[in-house]
Amino acid sequence: MSLKAVPVESSLRPASPRTKEIATRLMMAPGVSASARALVVGSGAVPIIDVLKYLGVKDITAVDMDSALLTVVKTAHGSSSVLGNDLGVRTWQGDFCELPAFLGPVDLVVFTDEPFGTQHTPREALVKACLALKPGGCIVINSEEESRRWRPKYPPTRDNLAALVSGLPVHIHSEQEVANGYSGILQMPAHYRLRTPLALRGKVVKGYGRGSRQMGTPTANIETGLVKRALASMQPGVYFGWAKLNPPHGWPTVDSDVHKMVLNVGSRPTVNKGDEAPSLECHILHHFEGGQEFYGSELEVLVLGFLRPEIKFGSVDALVSRIKADIATARVQLDAPQLRAQAAVLLDK
Repeated sequence: MSLKAVPVESSLRPASPRTKEIATRLMMAPGVSASARALVVGSGAVPIIDVLKYLGVKDITAVDMDSALLTVVKTAHGSSSVLGNDLGVRTWQGDFCELPAFLGPVDLVVFTDEPFGTQHTPREALVKACLALKPGGCIVINSEEESRRWRPKYPPTRDNLAALVSGLPVHIHSEQEVANGYSGILQMPAHYRLRTPLALRGKVVKGYGRGSRQMGTPTANIETGLVKRALASMQPGVYFGWAKLNPPHGWPTVDSDVHKMVLNVGSRPTVNKGDEAPSLECHILHHFEGGQEFYGSELEVLVLGFLRPEIKFGSVDALVSRIKADIATARVQLDAPQLRAQAAVLLDK
């Protein structure tokens, strides 16, 4: 796997009707600007890069498994630079689903052909794209007439696109069929916000003990009756918001304040031994001064954002690394004034 960089010529202008049409499609994607970071995935990268440069984007990485295709990109956009941090067009060879974290986060991911840059499924590629996106960022599925091999498998209708992204933290911004192409645009909500906040309340019960023992992230498991109701209204995955514990008698007042939290909903596929029921696990971003066990206490949570779907990681270490990233993201997003103000919902109860 290799990473190369070449300078961006800001004076480039699209010349062909095809390039102008692609420009019209990409301009529909929110957040495409000179300050944007973009990933362009697949064999159709060259015309997409031409258009992004025309639109002023200066930080572009082309991703493909085929070194010959990336050579075409490098040939089209000049000689490689030895300074990998320079603004420019970079190339990374490898499976998109294995893209290293240092190449993100990005404002825009553009898929240009059927394989979605991976030997895995399009769904897995879209999950990876969601993990790489900044809040408010976009995924563009762009298909040209000459590369419409995927059309029989994924007909470009809103229903089929909706099925492909079901359970992901993105929504369909727009999609269109034109004479010689198709474009579907998916957008990550600002601050990863849910359309409607979700309030949950239940007693804390014993879990499997892995949060503290294996991962260093202790969780409060909420009673199973609530889990069934939550699973019926929430996609399995990782959420965040605010939590308020009604702690045992005599605990310090600070322990009953409203605190940031990250919530996992689902069956924990990475560590589930196969016979474990789904759970609702809340990691509260607060060190409780009264103690670390509060089974039987009532816990209220206000769910504001959806970070990612449930994923089966290749190892516990990979899971722990992602959990730490999720926690860091939640901390930052909950500092946004509009999300911080939502804490008052629990304070008023």
